[in-house]
This record gives sequence, C-alpha cells and structure tokens, in this order.
Amino acid sequence: MATEIKVLRGNQIGGCVVLISTSQAKICIDYGENLPGQEGEEKTAPLDWEAEKVGGVFFTHYHGDHMGGFLKIPAHIPLYMGEVTRQVMLNIRNALHKDEEVAALSDRSRVRELSAKHPIEVGDIRVTPYMVDHSAYDAYMFLIETPDKTILHTGDYRNHGYRGKALFDMIEKYIICRGRRPVDVLITEGTMMSRTGERVYSEAELRNEAKELFRDHRHVFLLCSSTNLDSLASFYQAGNFYGMGMYGNSYVYSQLKAFRETAGKITPCYDFKYAYEVRFHFKLPGLSITQEQFMRERGFVTVIKGEPAYEKWIERFADLNPIVVYSMWKGYLEPWRKAYDKGLHDFVEKYHAIPLHTSGHAPAEVIAEVINRVSPREAIIPIHTENAKGFQELDIREELKEKIRL
Repeated sequence: MATEIKVLRGNQIGGCVVLISTSQAKICIDYGENLPGQEGEEKTAPLDWEAEKVGGVFFTHYHGDHMGGFLKIPAHIPLYMGEVTRQVMLNIRNALHKDEEVAALSDRSRVRELSAKHPIEVGDIRVTPYMVDHSAYDAYMFLIETPDKTILHTGDYRNHGYRGKALFDMIEKYIICRGRRPVDVLITEGTMMSRTGERVYSEAELRNEAKELFRDHRHVFLLCSSTNLDSLASFYQAGNFYGMGMYGNSYVYSQLKAFRETAGKITPCYDFKYAYEVRFHFKLPGLSITQEQFMRERGFVTVIKGEPAYEKWIERFADLNPIVVYSMWKGYLEPWRKAYDKGLHDFVEKYHAIPLHTSGHAPAEVIAEVINRVSPREAIIPIHTENAKGFQELDIREELKEKIRL
C-alpha cells in the first residue's frame, strides 16, 4: 500500500486533522476543536477511531484548535506532545476544574513526550519533531518518513518572534541538507493567506512600541492570551524596563511560572522573575505595604480578560487613569467576522483599549519562502486556511504552483 494522506477540515482555520497511513501503521496529526464562529454542529472533525486504527496522535502545539478534542480520542491511543504543552494544558484544565481531562493528561503511560530532533516510530512511520516559532511555545513541525514518502507538516509557524530567526536555518540544515530523502509532500498552514492586508510586527517591534507607551502610562491592564509566551514576554520586558511587574490571577500566574521554569532556563527573555499573582491585600514580605500599594507606587502590567469580573480591578485603580491594551486578533472585534465576540468588543470600546498586537502565523512571503526552499517533489497541501486558492498567487516557482493541491 502506498502512503495515503487524508486531510479533514483543512479549508478552515482551526480544527484541521491530518491522517497519514501505510500498510502497517496510521498516525494522526492534531485533533482540535473549531474556532468560535465556525460552522458545523460538531466541534471536532468526525473520525471513526475504531475503523481508522490510529497508532498515535501527534500534537503540533497546545492551542485548542489543534488539541482541544484530545479527550475524544480512545484511551488506548498514545498521545505525543511536548512537555510544556502538557503542563500548559494541565494548568488550563485545572483552572476549569476539568477533572477527567486532568486525569488523561496526567497519565504518563499514555501521554508521551516529544523532544526536538528525536524521532519516534509508529510501525513503519518515523516522525521527527522540530521546534518552530509560534504564539504558542513548544510548537513543532514534523518530518514524517514512510517507506515510500517523506512528508513535512509545518504545524503553525512564523519567523517574526524571538525564536523565529532560526526557521530557515533549521529547514536548510535538518530538512534539506541532513534529511535522509528529499521532501515529497509539504503540508503547510496558511492562516495569513486571508489576512494579507495586515501589518505583521516582529515581537521586538511590539516590545519597543509597548516601551514607548509605558513611558507615560505605568498602570496597564493587558488583554492578551495567557498562553502567548512571546507577546507576554514583550510586554513583560517593556514594563520591567520601568520597574513595573507583571500580574495576573492564579491561573495566569501558573502559566507564567510554567514558562519561567522551562523557557526561562534557556533564555532570560522568558524569565518572568517579576511576575506575581494578584492578591491586593497581601502584605509584602519585608515591607509594611500591601501588594496594591506597591502596584500603585511602582506601576504594573496586569493580564486580564474582557469580562465583567475584571472591571472591578480596573475601577480599583481608576484614580490613576490606567490604560487597557488589546493584544489579540482584531477579528474578534469585527461584527462581520464569524469569530466576533460582542462581549469582548463592548469591553474594548468601554475602556478605549489601545491595539498593540502581532500575529502568531507566517505572512504570505514567509510561506512562499518555505515552499521555495523545501521544494517538494510531488505535492503542496494547504491546510489551516480559508484561502487555499491564494497559494496560486504566492511568489513561488511555476513548477511548484502546479503541485498545489486544493
């Protein structure tokens, strides 16, 4: 049997699933839930796990649209994920009191750790993960080798984060030069193909703009995903320049602590040394003031959600004229989008939130560069995109355009 590739829900952003089969084995790449506003009654792609006989599910990273459906996967199927991914998911599920999901993630006989550049074999399928830059830390692309095919699955990636500079060097060194065989099939995300008009900041530019903003505003409430490590680090560094600590509720603090204990050991960029759990009346050790008094005196960057409960936090510091910064995708605020969130929109409007954000995904020119460099021999399969046809307009060689499978 020749290698078979089956893509489920590849023509949308989120919820994409890829099945790769040989005569001896079958693996699944990601099993996430649809993004808010996406059509379809089922949150996850319909998959007959008994009929498919999957030998392992490999998760590219921890975002819900890539692994939110993990609990629906039968218990006998191994789950492969990075250790930080597992820890981040545990923090989320503990905060939501999802005991069944916590138990599944805690089962170390089933949840098996991915490690960059270390291959894993499932039957005659060999999977080698390579870490990539994304708005989720511990994100991977997979080089998948079967008896007759070499497949590169990019996962979600970009090159404008703090770790992004290594993208092309990694592809050249490990995929092209040291690869055991040339790549036959490239499966690549294309999120930004439908957002080509958006300006893409680097994380360094985001940090510098935040630093300029914080020069005149030392009391900041930040609307940002608690799992977006790079952007959290950008705002943390900008605030730390002025002696402003980063604060959050117990859940946010648990994520910052997890990042500090993993990524923070690799580079001080992610150390979050001055990150704290919000406890306004807590008396600070060695000082005769409360945490709230300290925050008032030194300033702060406090991570919040656009929900009524956090309005009390903002009102608590109203006399200091705090600002709200919005660092999330603008599509959540646009009524014509499927993902429109009216509650979040109203919150942002009420507090005149200042937009300051960058995408977690590769822009069109970076996608084109990846395609040109990998130069797959047989096929290019766009996934995780609402504009697969846009791949035909990329600045890639004509012979590559002929290999695009829509």
